[in-house]
Amino acid sequence: MRRKSLAILFTALVVLALAAMACSADDAEDVAPAAAPAPAVPAPVPVIQAPITQAAPAAPQQPQAPAPAAAAAPAATAVASQSPRTSPAAPSPAIAVPTAVPTPMAISTDETPIERYVQSAGYDPAWGEPQTGGILRYGASHNLSGHDPNYGHSFEGPQFLPTYNALLRFDTWIGLAGPIEGDLAETWSVSSDGLAVSFKLKEGIMFQDNPNLPASIASKVSGDEFTCEDAEASMNFAINPPQNFSDEGLTHTGPRSALGHMSVASCPDGALGHTFKVEFKQALARTITQFAGARGMPNNMDKDFLEWLYAECITCMDETTPETYLQGTGTGAFVPVEFQQDVLTKVRRNPTYFREGLPLLDGMDQFMITDFTTRFSALLTGQLDYFGEGSSSLLPGQVVQVQNSFTDKIHIQPAMHSWGKGIQLNLNRPPLDDIRVRKALTLGLDRDAWVDFNLVGTQSAVVRPTNWMPPGTIWALPDDELMSFPGWRRGDGKTEDIAEANRLLDEALGEGVRFEIACMAQGSQQYIDGCLYFQDQMKRNLDVTVVSDIIEGAVQTERGQAENYDSHYGSKVTTNVGDPDDYYNLALVPEFESWYYKNTGAFDVMPELAAELEAMARAQSAELDVAKRREMVWDIERKLATEAYFNIPFPWTLIFPAWSKEVRGWTLGPFPSQIKWAQWERAWVVR
Repeated sequence: MRRKSLAILFTALVVLALAAMACSADDAEDVAPAAAPAPAVPAPVPVIQAPITQAAPAAPQQPQAPAPAAAAAPAATAVASQSPRTSPAAPSPAIAVPTAVPTPMAISTDETPIERYVQSAGYDPAWGEPQTGGILRYGASHNLSGHDPNYGHSFEGPQFLPTYNALLRFDTWIGLAGPIEGDLAETWSVSSDGLAVSFKLKEGIMFQDNPNLPASIASKVSGDEFTCEDAEASMNFAINPPQNFSDEGLTHTGPRSALGHMSVASCPDGALGHTFKVEFKQALARTITQFAGARGMPNNMDKDFLEWLYAECITCMDETTPETYLQGTGTGAFVPVEFQQDVLTKVRRNPTYFREGLPLLDGMDQFMITDFTTRFSALLTGQLDYFGEGSSSLLPGQVVQVQNSFTDKIHIQPAMHSWGKGIQLNLNRPPLDDIRVRKALTLGLDRDAWVDFNLVGTQSAVVRPTNWMPPGTIWALPDDELMSFPGWRRGDGKTEDIAEANRLLDEALGEGVRFEIACMAQGSQQYIDGCLYFQDQMKRNLDVTVVSDIIEGAVQTERGQAENYDSHYGSKVTTNVGDPDDYYNLALVPEFESWYYKNTGAFDVMPELAAELEAMARAQSAELDVAKRREMVWDIERKLATEAYFNIPFPWTLIFPAWSKEVRGWTLGPFPSQIKWAQWERAWVVR
């Protein structure tokens, strides 16, 4: 490849929020759940408060002209207890109205990026003035076993995703309620039919200088300029990797499910130009938001590096070693410099990063400490600055301990997780092929008991009620309707549910006849607890025996892909940007489905219903009118909850990320896992 010529340094950053995009945010504000106004980003607090006020994500930014404004969605209110069998559930978070996309404006080049960020709505004055220097010590909850950025890892991501940039991103100080901004793209536009997005790429952006690249490509990649050919190659790798990658099972589920409707990516101004165009088979509501927040979208790599991967080392980014980790090369704020298997990784400041004055940190050391107690002790004793997040944030007892004794040192910020837990059923395993049995399992589960099980002081670490759509978004069923469904009820209603569940089992299996199933889960306490709760509920209410089947992560993947399990507990519902497609594609649409989320055996046991749900999922995805789409989503939610009984969702997970109060410039809003990567460049430490 010809060496790309250096362009002049970019002179302005213009965030282009087209009318085709801004209109959808305006519609979203009209239909968002009513709640008391709250700041877009809450100020840090030393102790947990209940209820938690969070900003809800806006509806997807649609790719074509606005539809008529919709009527307001029902308010997200708590449902009164009906003499519950257990203690009353903790209150659900109050949800703030989303922020509309602001009027586009040119940004003065006299200010550095961090100066602009400090003047933004997301900046918290309690952080003080940004400072440069220092190493942030991150407690990684999982051993790093793959560093392909197209997988958008929640746990392992901080160890390598800050090496890369996406085309678009959310401002993570504001979160999903805020506008989308350009990352490697300076501006972007959507065609009137919604079938194409054109990006004007920023000029003068260079790939990192990386002395660890293979000799055959070092001169082509290290210090090379990012142009359209790299964006095109990266997009194709994310969505349609070569056959030899597919043969290895490396198919990039996140990008495929988010932007798999891509038909072609091209370079209208030539390979070395700065105009990048992506065309789509269908105009879908999710398109722009997925460029900014899909699982695995900080994915831009050099074309020559990708061609080397295809030809020489297809597993190099899937199997992390001290050699392959250091080969990671992007345009991002941090460069990988060290990897010790199952011990630590290190990244350091990219001296050629295109955002002047960033990153603020000298680097990050990520210590792999899988044991919660050991990692917690390291945080309390000042050996770590950051405990971890997602499902590996603080356990309930640890939250209480911090509240009682360490509020002067440790900051806890509750956030709605990007995942909710649940039980995945294998319909090909009798008696789970019988809808009466599956319905009985759903009815026999007392969800308030799970709320009690997850109490953190006076507040639960889960949010009830929950179906498949994330609570607090406009897509979630109204609380009062969901709480009226058999299986979700409380008090006398739950007593009736359990009686009906036992009647169904008697009818399906014979009077008094019960069965035994295994609950497969990964060997971490957060997953073991879910199987133990399921085991207790089934025995207590239905006399069904559930045995725990605890295995390692690699074995879990192997058995999951082979459908070799009865039931599986884990993070069974998910969202990237609060869009229905985030989950429905993975669960209901065969070409995008993931073994981890799919309705295993549904097309074998109930083919007509599975096909109907697939068609409904595709239809709502293509509906650009927010109000109409919401009604279509609600119909899917009702059918899953009252007719299919494919899987059993638990109340949605609330996480408790914790970090030292020496860490500044870091915050987490609702569903943060896939948009947080951009934030590392503007975090700092005050020692």
